[in-house]
Amino acid sequence: MIDYRSRADADARPVDFVAFHDQLLAPRLAAGHGPLAARGLARLALPPLAIEVDGRAFTYAPRNGTIEIVPGRAADAVLATMDAAVFSDLVLDLKTTTAVLLTGAAQVAAAQTPSFLRWDLVLRSMIDGRAIHEPGAVELRDRSGRPLDLDRVFTPRDAPEDVAHFLGEAGFVILKGVFTPDEMAEVSADLDRIAPSYQPGDGQSWWARTASAGSRLVRLKQVQDRSPVVARLLRDPRYLAIADLWPARYPPAERSASPIDACIKPVDTVEGLSDMNWHKDCSLGRHSYDCCNFGVGFSVTDSDADHGQLCVVAGSHRTQLPLVRRGAYAVELPDDLDLPAVPLPTQTGDVTIHLSCAMHRALPPRRAERRVMYSGYIVETDHRLTFTGDDYAALRRSTKAHPPTT
Repeated sequence: MIDYRSRADADARPVDFVAFHDQLLAPRLAAGHGPLAARGLARLALPPLAIEVDGRAFTYAPRNGTIEIVPGRAADAVLATMDAAVFSDLVLDLKTTTAVLLTGAAQVAAAQTPSFLRWDLVLRSMIDGRAIHEPGAVELRDRSGRPLDLDRVFTPRDAPEDVAHFLGEAGFVILKGVFTPDEMAEVSADLDRIAPSYQPGDGQSWWARTASAGSRLVRLKQVQDRSPVVARLLRDPRYLAIADLWPARYPPAERSASPIDACIKPVDTVEGLSDMNWHKDCSLGRHSYDCCNFGVGFSVTDSDADHGQLCVVAGSHRTQLPLVRRGAYAVELPDDLDLPAVPLPTQTGDVTIHLSCAMHRALPPRRAERRVMYSGYIVETDHRLTFTGDDYAALRRSTKAHPPTT
């Protein structure tokens, strides 16, 4: 399955804080969302959550196998204070707990921040009936019902229905030999040509500090506007054909290619977001409006354990997958996770596709620099994405250094 959208912007009406609890949330909890959310809450071992708006609070607490709405703030609850508009955005899935903390729109005590972040999954269970992952909940099967071979790779000559099924099951796919090494060499040379046109603080680039060379340019945004070589790729039939992996009911007029960013992954990064840790592309919000979009990676160089590579948790787009924070900045997968984290090694000219709500990360290079470009496809209806790469600026400012890579 690829399409997980359940909302449209035209239906997103502001939510009244008090009326929401009486008229919407209480009936949903009684109809089955309550036990589902309580099971997830117990699995995450979280305390109750109290949300306060304009001096009035409600606490969500586990009681008798469900979630109970308690007026006021319980003494043992995590307390999040926000205004009515921010609460409405949370309810409507326009923003996540990560987004409202990142932007300073919600106030939570530092010691309670990890719990508030993980409560996002429980809120979605309460409101939308989305289960928090439990072992055995997701099976990965091929079109014949056999266990999916997660090492399988495809070529542009393979049947689109086979590629689409694998993508829908696993949340990722590798397409071999879409472009030639010579074409990628031309791209790499043009990236070097345009690199001096980016400067720190220009809003169009990300920078990191390396042990060997100090400040390095690691992300070049909107590359198609500066490189005619890259611009041609977005018009290339081999790239445009990727849109046909979407469900058939979306006509080509409702599919649009997003801009293309180039990433340079140095070996010895010691500070900055050269390689992002585990995340979903919808981690700031709008999952129910936009997922699943396609992230398309162009392998400008090889990717593997030495060069660094993309890694995706197979099937993670089909469930709410919690992350574990160890210390202030380390984010890891749960110890009991039964879904495999699959590295995606590629050769120059290969293409990767990952779904926007698949859990993924960039594994840092060990011996050789990696170059990759990311674009994608967005299914258009009556809305466009609210969050862009620029919204990660605050995240970059608040994120400590990577440990050095070797």
